[in-house]
Amino acid sequence: MDHYRKHLIRHRPGLRCTSFLCALAMLNVLSGCVTTKTAPEMAWVRTDGRRIADDPALLQQGKTDIAFCHADLDAGSTNEAARACMGQRGYTLVQKDQAEDVRAAYATAARRAITPSR
Repeated sequence: MDHYRKHLIRHRPGLRCTSFLCALAMLNVLSGCVTTKTAPEMAWVRTDGRRIADDPALLQQGKTDIAFCHADLDAGSTNEAARACMGQRGYTLVQKDQAEDVRAAYATAARRAITPSR
C-alpha cells in the first residue's frame, strides 16, 4: 500500500502541490485562532485623589488639560510629551479598570499629608 501511495504522488506532481497548499491553508486557519492581546483601556486619574466625575469644574478642567496636552485617549496612544504635560497638571495615566483604586489610594495619601501624625 505504501508503494502505491509513493507511486501515486511521484507520478502526479499536482497532488503534491495540492497537498502542500492544503497544509498551508490549514496553518493560516489555525493562526487565525490565536487571540491577539490588545492594549488595555487607559484613563487619566488626578494625583490629588479628587474624583473628576463628582465635580463639573474638575471635569471641565480635565477636558481643558487633555486638549492643551494633546492627551486625548480616544485619539490613540499618548506619547511621552503628553504624559509629562498631564503629569505637570496633576494627572497620571493608569489602566481604566484600576483607575478607581488608584484614585482612592491618592485620596488616602492626600488625607494623610493633611492630617499631622501624633
